[in-house]
Amino acid sequence: MLKMLPNAALPATLVAALCAAPLAAQSTMEQPRTHAVELTFHGGYFQPGGTGGLVGGVSLTRRSAWVGGVRFNAYAPGGRFGVEVAGSYSPERILQSSGGNNIGSRRTNALIGTAKFMLGRSPRKSGISYMISGGLGALHRKKSVLDSSVKSTNLTGVAGLMIRIPIDGQVGLRLDGDDLIYKADYGTGNKLRNDLVLTAGLGISW
Repeated sequence: MLKMLPNAALPATLVAALCAAPLAAQSTMEQPRTHAVELTFHGGYFQPGGTGGLVGGVSLTRRSAWVGGVRFNAYAPGGRFGVEVAGSYSPERILQSSGGNNIGSRRTNALIGTAKFMLGRSPRKSGISYMISGGLGALHRKKSVLDSSVKSTNLTGVAGLMIRIPIDGQVGLRLDGDDLIYKADYGTGNKLRNDLVLTAGLGISW
């Protein structure tokens, strides 16, 4: 009779374990994210603003182009603040015309670097994240807009928006938009420029 007691208790133990498993899984899913850093590989669209330029008798038009790069983010405990550093490349085409005739195009091979402070709902919290950002950046062209034999660098302000949609516990779809704000003279006077960097990518956090 005593030898039968452990066998009789076994079904009850199995039932208790099966009932507890879904509750434990649900509790894990409801816990907020604890990952503090994120690496995002992105690609998208570079749209220059204030596209007109002039050198000699040649009219210049800055054209849109693809952009690709990487972002590194660190998020503070509490899920409200973060910082980001990013680097991207875009060929940025320059269309050249004279007398209404197209005489060719060339690339500037632009390198874009930014550092921003972020505010909003960070990926530290569960669910969709959304953050606004602001900071400083640099737009370096291996071939300047006015002269392909000369390099140029413009220091910029940066205003941005990030939306992150989680795919699983570590990976999320990132949608980012940055506005590079600076002054530059492309042969028509020193004017305020707004170049947009619009990207989508996969963010991996740990």
